[in-house]
Amino acid sequence: MSILQYLANYAEPESTCLPPANRQYTDVAVIPVFDETPSFLDSVLPAGSSTTLWIVVANCSEGRSDGEKQRTRYLCKALAQGGEPLGYEGMTLSRTTHGDVLVVDRCSEGRELPNRQGVGLARKIGCDVALAWQRQDVIRSSWLHCTDADVTLPATYFAAAHAHDSEPDVVALCYPFWHQTESASQAGRALELYEMSLRYYVLGLRWAGSSYAFHSIGSTMAIRFKAYLQVRGMPKREAGEDFYLLGKVAKLGTVRTPKCEPLRIAQRDSQRTPFGTGPATSSIQADMREGKDFTVYNPRSFALVREWLEVLDEYAKTCDLEILDRLSHEILKMALPLDTEKHLREAASQCKTPKARAQRLHSWFDAFRTLKLIHALRDHGLADVPWKDAVDSAPFIPEPEEGEKLRACLARVDSP
Repeated sequence: MSILQYLANYAEPESTCLPPANRQYTDVAVIPVFDETPSFLDSVLPAGSSTTLWIVVANCSEGRSDGEKQRTRYLCKALAQGGEPLGYEGMTLSRTTHGDVLVVDRCSEGRELPNRQGVGLARKIGCDVALAWQRQDVIRSSWLHCTDADVTLPATYFAAAHAHDSEPDVVALCYPFWHQTESASQAGRALELYEMSLRYYVLGLRWAGSSYAFHSIGSTMAIRFKAYLQVRGMPKREAGEDFYLLGKVAKLGTVRTPKCEPLRIAQRDSQRTPFGTGPATSSIQADMREGKDFTVYNPRSFALVREWLEVLDEYAKTCDLEILDRLSHEILKMALPLDTEKHLREAASQCKTPKARAQRLHSWFDAFRTLKLIHALRDHGLADVPWKDAVDSAPFIPEPEEGEKLRACLARVDSP
């Protein structure tokens, strides 16, 4: 698909009404903002330059409270004050000490987002605008960065992405991150447990050999413009848009973690989305008050995923369906309802080489189906276990680099 086809058929209206710009930018990042104060810019953005463009999408959904709408509208007006109006009503471009800020108004009356599209649509609006200007050569970078208003970015944020410019197989980046927590508070400990569970999951998938062993956090990702185009843009979901976008992009190439200082994500009580960090930490706190242990996926689930992926790779070489007989009973019972035999037969008949068959099978058994399988295993016998038991028994924890990060996170949880 060409950029023109995407802009004509899939892009949001803001991107199709942009006038040609008389400036050029080296880098761009999209930040959806809702119910924030204007001062967020000072804490989020690194010392920028006139070659940096920040696309801030001030948004709220129709169903949000009057107070949330009023605060977001005040934020939007404050950011746009003194800015240069663009051709499309509701967009202004301002110069700041951090670089240029393009403000998109999707919060004023008549411009609110539809319910149940929320942050996904806000990100898509900003990303589509960036794509339109990248086509006009206003934006020179091949990387489309996404972040959030609760993140502090390191000074090497953009440089870390440019280190991968000459690696076309790298289609997305998931930046290293740490949550800044108040360990003395119950909320802080809950957030540390949640972060620990994220790292535990990614380590488990990496050990299992999954192609989808990366963190799906919207505030820490960067996508190549070309890959963004190929997957038809950001999913317009009220949550999980990052998971589904990265899951699709990962089928096009490699997802990497760039080398730089970690992004710092602030601790705050947030219910902006129906699931994710805010709702998860609230749930953990409720369990803590009732004296319940925090639990994570059973380590054996990852061993079974590993077994399953090994069988897929072996089948790609042999096209022998009898290889399914090697699967453990637990994985066989859960995998076959996924139309497994159908997809195996199709891979054998439609792909001529083992490499092509393996690529097709790993594309079919993607991030969503991986998570779905782990949930099915949990619901049919492999119950979640207390996190300390999992960490003590999981074979994938002692990895040198990531294991140390996880243990550092655990040490914060255990500290008095």
